[in-house]
Amino acid sequence: MFQKLIKKTNLDVEERTLSVRYDETRTLHGDARFSAEVVFQPEDHIILDADSVNRLETQVASLLHASVYSRTLIGVGSAV
Repeated sequence: MFQKLIKKTNLDVEERTLSVRYDETRTLHGDARFSAEVVFQPEDHIILDADSVNRLETQVASLLHASVYSRTLIGVGSAV
């Protein structure tokens, strides 16, 4: 399985700019899977996956605010 970078972008969430990397992975059967890696800090990442880029972008948009907020509540990644 090989990963191919589709795009990199920055998203502004709660007065922070987060880096997001979208990759495509081909399975051994030739199917495409897509993943997004969101970087909160160099040691703090989340990875989401889906079967389409549109679904993945929807997941990122819906989970990003909650992820930033939860990290703020417990004091992880609160430094900008």
